Amino acid sequence: MRIAKLAAVTMGLALAMGAAHAQQSGGPGTPNLVGSENSPDLRGPDETGRNIDNARNEAVRNNAASSRSNRAVPAKPSDVIAGSEVRDSKGVVLGTIDSLGAADAVVAAAGGKVAVPLESFGKNNKGLLLPVTKAQFDAMVADANKTGK
Repeated sequence: MRIAKLAAVTMGLALAMGAAHAQQSGGPGTPNLVGSENSPDLRGPDETGRNIDNARNEAVRNNAASSRSNRAVPAKPSDVIAGSEVRDSKGVVLGTIDSLGAADAVVAAAGGKVAVPLESFGKNNKGLLLPVTKAQFDAMVADANKTGK
C-alpha cells in the first residue's frame, strides 16, 4: 500500500509539473496574446514603408555628398574646356586651358604655354587638376618655352 501511495503521489506531481510547463511554454496551437512577452513584433505597412523611405533618403544623401567630394577622379576629354582653370595637386591655380587638340590641351600660365596630354587631367569639385605641384608645373612651362627649342 505504501508503494501504491508513493506511485500515486509521484504521478500526480509529474502531471502537475507537465501542465505547468505546457502553460508557460505556449506549445503548438497556443495563441500568443498581443502585447505579451511571446507576441511577435507587429509592424504595419506604414511603418515598413517609412523605414524603406528613410534608408533610400540616406543613400541619396550619401551619394550626393560623395559626388561633391574633393577627391580627384580622372577627367573625361569632354571635361577639359577652353577657359577652365587648372589647379595643382594642392589646389593652387596653375593656369587656364588656352586651346584644345585631339590628344592634348594647351595650358597658359604666367611663364608661357605648355601642351598637356588629355589623359593627364583629373577633376574634383573645384575643377580640373594636374598631378603636379605649382613648382613642378612652372619648371615644365619654363623648359617648354626656352628659346632655341
